[in-house]
Amino acid sequence: MATDEHAPQPSTALVRRAPDVPGLGDDVRLQLLWLGLQQRSWRSLAVMAASEGIETLTVADTLAKIAWAYTGQPSCVFDMRDLNLRLLEHQIRDMAAQLQGGERVFVALRSINENPTAVPLAMAADAVVLCVELGRTDIKGAQRTLAAIGREKFLGTLLVPAVPKERAPDAPPAPPPGEPAR
Repeated sequence: MATDEHAPQPSTALVRRAPDVPGLGDDVRLQLLWLGLQQRSWRSLAVMAASEGIETLTVADTLAKIAWAYTGQPSCVFDMRDLNLRLLEHQIRDMAAQLQGGERVFVALRSINENPTAVPLAMAADAVVLCVELGRTDIKGAQRTLAAIGREKFLGTLLVPAVPKERAPDAPPAPPPGEPAR
């Protein structure tokens, strides 16, 4: 059997496909969100958790897709949630290089209680949005974040959905629907 040496070979790489943003052009909520973020000019936006355990990478990815859809301007997302102090200056320079290249930059950050490098990273961005989760966000922690970065940097607050907690490894599996728990 002859094989075509120019045919594409199957890939063994793992690919992470980002979830699609539904109906960007028609979703009024996303349009209002984007317009709310445009209250002042910015090219870099820090997406910061108000307290521990709040998901920001998915939010930053979604905002980058919205930016691309509404402006046509290339966007990139930096996952700096676990950045250590040793690499801080390097990453700030890398962010500046992306901006000089004409891209809009979104930076996913943990809360300042989880990673203190979130403060200088947020201050290096043009603007910041604070991500909160109902029933989980520590209001005092959110206030400390506003004070540490400066209220003038913040465009607003985004309410993010709760991330389901993983089942404990030794917990029994949930019963099928309709069956009582044991």
